[in-house]
Amino acid sequence: MDLSSLGKVSQILESLDGEGRKQFLALAQRRTVAAGQVIFREGETGDEFFVLAKGRVRVSADNLGVEKELAILEHGSFFGEMAMAGAHQRSATVTALEEAQVVAFQGGAVHALLKGHPKALEVLNRVGLQRAEATMEKLSE
Repeated sequence: MDLSSLGKVSQILESLDGEGRKQFLALAQRRTVAAGQVIFREGETGDEFFVLAKGRVRVSADNLGVEKELAILEHGSFFGEMAMAGAHQRSATVTALEEAQVVAFQGGAVHALLKGHPKALEVLNRVGLQRAEATMEKLSE
């Protein structure tokens, strides 16, 4: 997996300058996830977020006792940022639909780095807010 290729698809990486991107990618931890494997579950404490380098994942949440699909994410998408940005508990479950490669980033280290890159931090916070709003909308359907 070429981590530098993530810079072409990730909104956060696109908002960083060259040095910031290099520092950000140094925090990366690569993982392979088997088809059907849960990456994280709704309600768990989370302090990592992920970039999907290969494969597809399903995002779902409990809706009054019934599992509801919120999204299918593909290469280049990032997820898990809502918990990292301060929500502390995962608001959804993410499951690999096929073998997937993800790149994990520890939240505290990312926040420390992004303090020096306000544009990237704004992207992270904006996406988190948009996802929270979209989740509430889908659950109310």
